[in-house]
Amino acid sequence: MREACGKFLWQIGLVGLLGVAVACGGPAEKARLLIGGPGDQRSPAWMPDGKRIVCSSAAVGFPADLYLFDLASGTSRSLTHDPWGDNNPAVSPNGRWIVFHSDRAGQSDLYYLDLTTSEVVRATTNPTNDSFGAWSPDSQRIVFHSEGAGDPDLWVMDRDGTNKIPLVMRPGVETTPAWSPDGRTIAFSSDAGGSPDIWLVYLDDRRLVCLTDSSEAEWKPAWSPDGRRIVSCRGPLKEGHSNLWIMNADGTGQRPLTQRGQWDDFDPAWSPDGRTIAFESNRNGDFDIWTINVK
Repeated sequence: MREACGKFLWQIGLVGLLGVAVACGGPAEKARLLIGGPGDQRSPAWMPDGKRIVCSSAAVGFPADLYLFDLASGTSRSLTHDPWGDNNPAVSPNGRWIVFHSDRAGQSDLYYLDLTTSEVVRATTNPTNDSFGAWSPDSQRIVFHSEGAGDPDLWVMDRDGTNKIPLVMRPGVETTPAWSPDGRTIAFSSDAGGSPDIWLVYLDDRRLVCLTDSSEAEWKPAWSPDGRRIVSCRGPLKEGHSNLWIMNADGTGQRPLTQRGQWDDFDPAWSPDGRTIAFESNRNGDFDIWTINVK
């Protein structure tokens, strides 16, 4: 049944790929539907070849599983099958593994899927939540959000879950990390300054730099493949809707990428060629995967 749902979702989304989907957001924005259908499609992650996308897909009445969508052939297949749901996939730069978080063990833990064997391995076993794993450029380490020390902080571990070490430990919430393409810095969201902003931590000396300072919340940064720009989510601290913002890697040149409306834009992901950003949005009602070109 889940296989049938997955194919139906993809067939709906193929309309967007062929350029027939409705463009939303007015004349200044040309976002297009890529993967849609009944239920939610969330947290897109590009495969290194730029021809396939992994996302968390939940058809109506089902928990989320990970699906792989082939953009050229219009086919899809499920990668995981668990009654508790799998979310927030991140593909390793070498294309072999996918790290994701799941509450299949009772709380949110990190797991990784080996695409060559289809084996799923549990990487963290904390009694509290671990989530939002992101890969190092060499595909050998993972930075992640963990509540294992009693406070939401950032940790780093080897790909197989060994050698866990703290990276950013301070009062407040550190979350949604993203490793820079050159491997030297990690961008993340932190409310250490009062409201969630985008920060950098330099791995050589653990130096911390705040890139944003708006009156709104900012989270889920994503690096461009050349490391020159960062796209992230921005939205009101209380009521309101979020959109995507883009800036230079040093925090300059901040500007909105998608227009704000009666919907929410989340989870941006750069295509490997740096020309397109995929993201999730509920501008059609349910959450679907959309794309927007960037210059």
